[in-house]
Amino acid sequence: MTLMCEVCNGMESLSYSCPTCLQPADDQGKLSDYYGPYAPYRAIDDGMDNLSGDVMQRQCVHLAFCPACAASFPVPVPEKLQAE
Repeated sequence: MTLMCEVCNGMESLSYSCPTCLQPADDQGKLSDYYGPYAPYRAIDDGMDNLSGDVMQRQCVHLAFCPACAASFPVPVPEKLQAE
């Protein structure tokens, strides 16, 4: 069995409200994809650290953007076990 982010794999959509204005926020993808030009092409758990301990906590941290107030913020998404 492996851990999988259902948001990254299109099985769920990220539904989150902005902590500043409480309006719906848009998913901008995995936070780690913003680390550098080749970050989206690296293995998910290759040692890149986003300072939140997401691998140990079994979370996939996404970046959310609020179009109403232009705030960006991280959203932890719990990874779920999937049969191979």
